[in-house]
Amino acid sequence: MTSTSPTTDHPRDLRTARSTCRHLLTADYERGQYLFERVTLAVFRAGQSLRYVNTPLGRWLRRVVLVLDLVWTQALMGAELPHEVWAGPGLQLHHGGRGVILHPSVRIGDNVRIYHNVTIGVRDGRPAATVGDRAFLGTGATILGPVTIAAGTMVGAHAVVLTDTEPGSTYVGVPARSRRVDGLGNPGGCGGGPASLA
Repeated sequence: MTSTSPTTDHPRDLRTARSTCRHLLTADYERGQYLFERVTLAVFRAGQSLRYVNTPLGRWLRRVVLVLDLVWTQALMGAELPHEVWAGPGLQLHHGGRGVILHPSVRIGDNVRIYHNVTIGVRDGRPAATVGDRAFLGTGATILGPVTIAAGTMVGAHAVVLTDTEPGSTYVGVPARSRRVDGLGNPGGCGGGPASLA
């Protein structure tokens, strides 16, 4: 799939786009987002929902969203969240998504948590990663190439992921490697839980 072709998830008409945007934002906002996070998500979700709506009103609304994206997301937040990216419901962009850079070919599952300064990009001209449901991407994490971040994976702060991950595992370091996890799901020696990885 190229970054210019729509997925089956992208709406094609204005009514479906509005319904999709509302559904996604409702799920996103249920996760306790702060104002900056809500504004960033609203701009991203509007662009994501309108991306392939080809009516005159849809094209006009898309231009409005592009201006909002340029002013809010890119200029104020320093982030690049292309509207070609598909992200499932329950997305969390901590700190308003400051410094988050996503390649247009990225696919993000449901209930994913992304902290500031995360980069998901291409490697050797191949597409970017697919991030599974309930993944956690810590501050400054970098994911390069067509890797799969499995469901429930936790990527620690400033880790560089270059290979596929195992479901429910924790990855830290450069290059990122799986870290031992105790029987409770807490990373060994980390203080336990995602907060210590951000």
